[in-house]
Amino acid sequence: MRIAAGAVAYAASPIAAPTAAPVPARRVQGATEQEQLLIDRMSASNTIKHIAELNKAPRVWKTDGYERGLEYVMSQLQEAGWDVHVEELQSSGWMRGKLRNIVAERRGTAADGERQLVVAGAHLDSVRGAPGANDNASGSSTLIELARSFNGIDTRNDIRLVWFDGEEAGLLGSRAHVKEHRSDADRTIAMINMDMVGSQFGKVAFDLGRRTGNAIADALKGVALRTRLEVTQYDERHSRSDHASFDDYDIPALDFGVSVRAVNQQDPNYHSPRDTVDKINSQVLEGNGDLIAVMLLDAANRASRY
Repeated sequence: MRIAAGAVAYAASPIAAPTAAPVPARRVQGATEQEQLLIDRMSASNTIKHIAELNKAPRVWKTDGYERGLEYVMSQLQEAGWDVHVEELQSSGWMRGKLRNIVAERRGTAADGERQLVVAGAHLDSVRGAPGANDNASGSSTLIELARSFNGIDTRNDIRLVWFDGEEAGLLGSRAHVKEHRSDADRTIAMINMDMVGSQFGKVAFDLGRRTGNAIADALKGVALRTRLEVTQYDERHSRSDHASFDDYDIPALDFGVSVRAVNQQDPNYHSPRDTVDKINSQVLEGNGDLIAVMLLDAANRASRY
């Protein structure tokens, strides 16, 4: 998550340290067969292994550390059988430079002209001097687990997963991506973003883009109620992560993760050398991952926007 100008620091919350043990798979009453399969497949222990790999060094835009992270993600996606490529784009404005997003795609089953698109994304980069376990190896690794978990599950619509470059420099990768693919805007059902989804004192929670209507939030709450997954909605409608780039194109945008108003309370290690894998809250990570998976499934089978 990028730093906002004039951001206010909050004192760390004195809550006890989180449990690090993986959360076991469970039967969820009310979940469909496909939803249950996704919930069973989404593994916090696997996600934490990915975080540990990405957490070995900072992944700053235009550095070797970012390239090492990119290579790791690419290897995992190729193993999972997705069509994947590195998307090279140029940033605009005063922060100029080459951007290297990772894009993984799979085709839906609906006919040409009837298929819609769902985008799920997370930024891969981190700030200088911070290894970036929660910000945002947690989101990038959850996205890897989504790719693995959707194996063999057909959906009506196309799914595109994107690992964005340059988020910490000002949402550069996502802005360039949505501009490059602006012809897809009208057929995009939703964008689901994940940023800091394993916060030490966080919760399973989401927010909406500034222009996004409440219909998608109502749908998400309905999915959570049916599958008995807990969720909290923030009412901040911030623009400090990559969902905002899609929201600017009137694409309904969800952002899973931390409260921007209480970021230092939920993650006292934010943007610091202490942002390491041992601080990840596996229960929060598991809960966010499960809910993101079933919401992505819901969006990927819709014929129209929420």
